Amino acid sequence: MIAAAQELLDQAGLIETLSALIRIPSVYDPARDDGNETMAVEYIVSLLDAWGMTFTRVEVAPKRPNLVVDLPGDRPGPILIFEGHTDVVTAGSHDGWSMDPFGAEIVDGRMYGRGSVDMKSGLAAMLFAARAIKQAGASYAGTIRLAILADEEGLMLGAKRFVQDGYLEGATAAIICEPEGDRVCIAQKGAIRLLVRCCGKMAHGAMPEEGANPLVAMGEIIHACRQLERDVQAETGNDPLLGKAYITPTVVLGGEREQGNVIPATAEMLLDVRTTSGQDHAILRRRIKEAIDDAARRVPGVSAVVEVVDDRPATATDRDDPIVRAVVAAHERATGKTPPFGGVPGSTDGTIFWAATRIPLVTYGPGSATLPHQADECVEIAEVARYAETYIDAALGYFAMMEQD
Repeated sequence: MIAAAQELLDQAGLIETLSALIRIPSVYDPARDDGNETMAVEYIVSLLDAWGMTFTRVEVAPKRPNLVVDLPGDRPGPILIFEGHTDVVTAGSHDGWSMDPFGAEIVDGRMYGRGSVDMKSGLAAMLFAARAIKQAGASYAGTIRLAILADEEGLMLGAKRFVQDGYLEGATAAIICEPEGDRVCIAQKGAIRLLVRCCGKMAHGAMPEEGANPLVAMGEIIHACRQLERDVQAETGNDPLLGKAYITPTVVLGGEREQGNVIPATAEMLLDVRTTSGQDHAILRRRIKEAIDDAARRVPGVSAVVEVVDDRPATATDRDDPIVRAVVAAHERATGKTPPFGGVPGSTDGTIFWAATRIPLVTYGPGSATLPHQADECVEIAEVARYAETYIDAALGYFAMMEQD
């Protein structure tokens, strides 16, 4: 049954679809009212219509759709989710690329372009794997659910709406098709995004005593966050799958560039906090706020406000869970090698799933884990086809395993 479905995998169509998706610049851009995902979704809809697959389309935000596709087997059983997202990050300056970031050029067996790894290759592989299973008329007890989601590179609005709409109800496992370099990732770091706003008093730069400089306070806050990060790392150690926890300032804004002689009234900073398994986010948020408040008080006249922009827990799935065993077995059959276990250093839509139901997760997809968001992002074409075959094996193997249990 597995081999029959794999033989029906349209590898040429898979690569053609990947190329078409890369050429659609579905760059996450909060300034646009469509998030740029619409064209990518319309292309996928055209495929689903041609394949005779029914789907549900939900607008997560104006002109930012999710797609959900259910492929029920011939017997009732568990629901296995395959997840992919349609948005990509900016290509940045094209000067850093050796070729067009949206050209989908093929050189030495690799396809180049923004989103080739993160994660249009995984998205295309899961689509064509599902199609091959459908074409083969495979017999299985369960439902394959394709989650094709918006806004993963933003605040994960697509995953949050997917949960809100009840699509996790009855689901027993999920494969997140993000690139992990042939690792089977059974853990993901958590993420807390914090907005820190310092309010002071505007004054002339030549008379700082007449004002209260929020930029000076922000410097104190950054220093305090670095010290707290060292304390947290000393407490939590080096997680064997996820490494260290981090508290990282990523954006600092204050004042007007053209007004070098003015102390600004306000300054803002974004903190990107990454956590490992077992960390209590509520306690960590409180410690960060206390550190920020203490640091801001060192600058008289300045106050600080901390706003939680987003909060996603770290995830952990047991190595003996059926979905882990199914993916490992499928990988071994495809490559002849036992894959290493790993952890996702960032966070994926899977963290939203985990927060809602503690659903077992495996993150496993084509491409190097170090290439996302870089110039000259690329993926090996043969690897994309191999992963599509492995997804077929993992899905059908999972259902067989669950039925035996």
